[in-house]
Amino acid sequence: MVLFVTALDWVGWATGIAQLTRFYPGWPQMTPWTALWLALLGVAILMESSAPSLSRVWAQRGLVVAVGVIATIVLAEYLTARTFGVDQMWFGEAVRELQSTWPGRPSPQTALSVLLLCAAVGLRRPNRPWIRVLWGVCLGAAVAIPCVTVLAYLFDAIALVNVASSTGMAMGTALGLVLLGVAALLARPDRGPIGWLYFQPNRRTAVRLVGVIATFPILVGLSRRLFLYLGMGDDAGLALSTAVGTAIVGASTFYLSQREERQVEAAESDRALLRASAGGMLNSEVVFEAIRDRGGRVVDFVYRSANLATYSYLGLGEDELLGRTALEIDPNLEASGLMEQYRQCLYTGEPLILNDIRHSIETLDGERILDIRATRASVDMISVGWSDVTERFRAAQHIAASEERYRLLSQNVGDVVCHIRDGKFVWLSPSVEAKLGAPPEHWLGRGFADVIPPEDVSAHATRWKELAEGGSVKTRVRVVAADGVAHWFDLHAKPFYDVDGRQDGVEAALRLVDDEVNAEQAVEESNLQRAKADQRYRRAVDNAAIGMCLISPDGRFLEVNDSLCRFFGYDAETLTQKTWQELTSAEYLNADFDNVTEISEGRLDSYRMLKQYIHSDGHLIWGDLSVSCTRYANGAVDNFISQIIDITAEVEAQEELRKRDERNHVLTQRLQEQADRAAAELVSAASYITSILPDGLRGRVAVASYYLPSQQLGGDCFDYRWIDEDHLLVYLIDVSGHGIESALLSVSLQNLLRSGAIPTETLLAPHSLLAELNRRFPMIQQSHHYFTIWYGVYNASTRTLRYASAGHPPAYVFNPGIDKAVGATELTSKSPPVGMFDDSEFSSRVFAVPHGCQILVYSDGATELALADGHQWSPAGFKNLTTRLARTRNWSLDELVDDLRALTPTGAFDDDCSLIQLTFD
Repeated sequence: MVLFVTALDWVGWATGIAQLTRFYPGWPQMTPWTALWLALLGVAILMESSAPSLSRVWAQRGLVVAVGVIATIVLAEYLTARTFGVDQMWFGEAVRELQSTWPGRPSPQTALSVLLLCAAVGLRRPNRPWIRVLWGVCLGAAVAIPCVTVLAYLFDAIALVNVASSTGMAMGTALGLVLLGVAALLARPDRGPIGWLYFQPNRRTAVRLVGVIATFPILVGLSRRLFLYLGMGDDAGLALSTAVGTAIVGASTFYLSQREERQVEAAESDRALLRASAGGMLNSEVVFEAIRDRGGRVVDFVYRSANLATYSYLGLGEDELLGRTALEIDPNLEASGLMEQYRQCLYTGEPLILNDIRHSIETLDGERILDIRATRASVDMISVGWSDVTERFRAAQHIAASEERYRLLSQNVGDVVCHIRDGKFVWLSPSVEAKLGAPPEHWLGRGFADVIPPEDVSAHATRWKELAEGGSVKTRVRVVAADGVAHWFDLHAKPFYDVDGRQDGVEAALRLVDDEVNAEQAVEESNLQRAKADQRYRRAVDNAAIGMCLISPDGRFLEVNDSLCRFFGYDAETLTQKTWQELTSAEYLNADFDNVTEISEGRLDSYRMLKQYIHSDGHLIWGDLSVSCTRYANGAVDNFISQIIDITAEVEAQEELRKRDERNHVLTQRLQEQADRAAAELVSAASYITSILPDGLRGRVAVASYYLPSQQLGGDCFDYRWIDEDHLLVYLIDVSGHGIESALLSVSLQNLLRSGAIPTETLLAPHSLLAELNRRFPMIQQSHHYFTIWYGVYNASTRTLRYASAGHPPAYVFNPGIDKAVGATELTSKSPPVGMFDDSEFSSRVFAVPHGCQILVYSDGATELALADGHQWSPAGFKNLTTRLARTRNWSLDELVDDLRALTPTGAFDDDCSLIQLTFD
């Protein structure tokens, strides 16, 4: 309102419309300076309200100081009877027409009232007692002056308004100062005055009461004029007008007080009803009252009321809770951020809704999960309610975890679980695809008899009859997979009952036991072969040229052959009554005992020694003894197996020396043979790898290749061949590392791709083939070897090349048809090497092959060369070299290899180098 009145005043001075500068033609006008002061003070009061920032505080103080300084200058002019030139700063010509002496200067009452109001506004809610008193005095005096002016106008006492050498205080100025005084009284840093008044419960009655009291002087003034107009004297008119004003104000006040009392009673009734309702609620409900610091900021809340659920939840009585602060009861409110959210709810009035909030309350054990609701009840109060949903939340988590475990179990169970109704599959677990080669959708609706070999159908009829009668079946069956191959499964089937207990078909679990069946068959075959081997062993032992025997752990001869009987001079029956201890010379008995003990205690499995025996006629004989044993499952010795060679005729010392030399010689010879054999095998393997690489092709697509391993065995392999009349397959594989392991893996890949084990449709889809190889050759199963690959399939009929690359250098496309402007087009796709990651994804691209173009596929050995100057050859250098060669239509791989060799100091490659050149018609 003040800003509106002051704006109208300035418009009046600017346009010359005097009616906008005064209420009545005979009354003083509001000067421009006065309007500016009132406007600036109104802005300062607004800047002080609603939690001002530091910058707003300083700006507000600057405005107050500026207005106070100018008001002081005006008062100084009145006191010194001098002018400082500020009177006519605004609208000089207009104000000079008003008064010849100091035109445009505000009256002394106006300047003093403004100066006092500046002091009151500048103190900004003082926090010291003496400043508070000073603030009240300044504000009261600043409002009292314009109030007197308003009464003077109402009672026609204009002499109190006019001041010599000034225009006096205008009616608009007085009302504006009164309004600013009221605004300064209501203004608080934590909220605006309008907001504070809006949230007072008795705001309407308060506004009406203030309005009634404010109209009292107006009523007296108007009625006095009326009585004077009717011809009454001044004293009679004043008395009657005062009586009329008093009667009207009194009646209005009585009405409003009665109305307020009824509203208070109704509010108390509603409050009691609300308190009773809240007390019976199951959720905790409390009312917090804000505690503010001197700056008006909320620092805590006090419990003002709570329902029974709150007392029960916190474990506190009413006298233990009410009147205590929120942080005293729950110190974690500030750290958890809830206190700040309560503040924002109080400041903004926006309802607070929080679900599944984790919060620790010291009066309770452990962390709780709460649903919280808060609303502003008044300017300093909020209503907060919460419900503890910890058990519900945990139950929901448990249910979700159980559902997830069940889902994962059904998806990852190794056995095939199925539901069969009327002899047909109605549900199967996802594992059926891994076991039988087709997803569940493939088998739904098929009969169980359709997936077993025809010769087994009759055997299953009895089993289905038993299931129909409520029994269960455990047996081993054969099931035909999607590819037509029969597999062995252990079947466990029983009736399936629904929730009502009615039989609804059969549930069955099938466990793949191909390996077990193969193992059992292998065991049977092994037993047969063992029996044959035992027969051959018995014949070999009986007819052996050396003594052989089976000895019990206590030393008795259990079985002996003829050679041993001749060695000792006893027949078999007599010899089996002896022990080896009896026939051993005393000189060697302890040494032999030690060896036997080592075997018995598991530290040795066999031993060999030269020892003396006692012949049946008493003379000493020499034997070369070799002993091993058979053991039980627990490791204990079952029997000793001994072999004795008769060496009696040899001299002990010479024999020992000769045998030592012979053993050394034999060992050296074996080592040399093994080394020679390994070297020969490496040469043979290298020759084999070279032999399986393809020769060149001619025809619609001419293909040439070059293979240079860095060692005798390399990790590169490649192939190109027509899959059918329309599709040419070409690939180059580079296995990580060098030597035997890399070569073996590359050969395995070469053989797999040539074997026909991979379907043709997969071979024709590069990205599918790479995904299949990634599945079959994870690096964790290949001694941590992975491989890069460039793979392409050329469709002759459409002249398109579909290709994919996995970590491999890009292939280069050359089109020599453009004379000396040929460039290398790169054919690549961004995918990781094969085998490196289980979840790798591969993509393929398509290239339209122009007539006469050439494509070069190479391994990284062609780009990783150590140059003669000590630098490293780069892919960019290789690309420039090949581009230059491709300008000649008939360039060859030999020229490229010669140029590459010339770059190195030794003419050799640091890594395996493979090159494939394709020339299209």
